[in-house]
Amino acid sequence: MPKTSARLLAVCAAGAALLTTAVPAIAATAPEATVAAYVFTDNNAATEALIAENADLTAPFLASGHTDAHRAWDIRLSDEAYAPPTLPTQPFVATASHTDTNASARVGGFVSLTDRHPRDLPFAVLKLGSRNVSCTVDGPVFTGGGGSPELWVRHETQLVKLNDIGHTQIISVMPAHFPGSIRVPTSVRATPISSASQIAAYPQFAKYDGRANAGVIGYEIQIVQRGEEPYTVLVAAAASC
Repeated sequence: MPKTSARLLAVCAAGAALLTTAVPAIAATAPEATVAAYVFTDNNAATEALIAENADLTAPFLASGHTDAHRAWDIRLSDEAYAPPTLPTQPFVATASHTDTNASARVGGFVSLTDRHPRDLPFAVLKLGSRNVSCTVDGPVFTGGGGSPELWVRHETQLVKLNDIGHTQIISVMPAHFPGSIRVPTSVRATPISSASQIAAYPQFAKYDGRANAGVIGYEIQIVQRGEEPYTVLVAAAASC
């Protein structure tokens, strides 16, 4: 698994006279879409992201590498070549597009988190399925997709599938910032994302919060080490019209 964006109408009536005051209309937000292949945060401060707007990040394999944001970890997307044969394969998809009348975004595939394990075995693998959001200027927002999400965590020399992705699992993981350190107890779980308010704290998606005709879909992996503030890895798609 190595390598490699009111109208406001005030009407006042006094006796038989009718006074109508119209405030100039605020222009509707143009169609817009954003997809996050991933956004990594350290203690709730966004530190690294691979984002697309009106672009396609789809690839057989993407990887963050060991960066200053997480020197002991690598975030890898759909690298089945190194995954156990029991894991189903799925290409990584991340695309967002818009026109004058519509917008759509889609994300899907595997997110694998590694910590320099001697066998390169990830400590967590989330299979997203396919998650889509779309809208038109004169219609509703649609969110959905195919395939159920699945989460595996590392136990000794193998990956174990969890029955509930939201159930907190304690495993041993190298501290994110200290390569070569002894592995420490670490909790891992995943949370579905279905509204803009859930990820309004992420600068890349804050603009969608409060928009009437907007949709968001995706998942957030939450990782806590030694009782510290959580690290998160967000994979999400958003669109508004």
